[in-house]
Amino acid sequence: MKRNGKRPSNETDSLHPLETLLAHVSEESVDPVDDARADVWACGVRAKLDTQLAALRRQLNPARPTPRRAARISDELIALDREELLARLAVLRKIPEVQIAHLELSGLTTDDLRQLVAEIEATERTQA
Repeated sequence: MKRNGKRPSNETDSLHPLETLLAHVSEESVDPVDDARADVWACGVRAKLDTQLAALRRQLNPARPTPRRAARISDELIALDREELLARLAVLRKIPEVQIAHLELSGLTTDDLRQLVAEIEATERTQA
């Protein structure tokens, strides 16, 4: 199709006659006032569609919970060595509400064990 009297370089001269007719009719029927109204209408439709899509996305992706701060490790826990921390965890495991995801605690560092005990004890305090 011709645009502004020029044919794009990738088009061949073998256009279907109806395509040629459509191009001429569309070039002649464009009124600047109608074109401006169509642009305003299209912008309004786009804004409404964007608003609806945003609302649907919010429904599908609920708000993220605010991240909880890690429990503070007390001076008492800092003073404990690895064996004492493991003994404390053994006592905490006997509480029915306590479930530890790490079945193999030997892979955890001493700091990991301290953090685990601190988290369990902090959770226990908030539930009590």
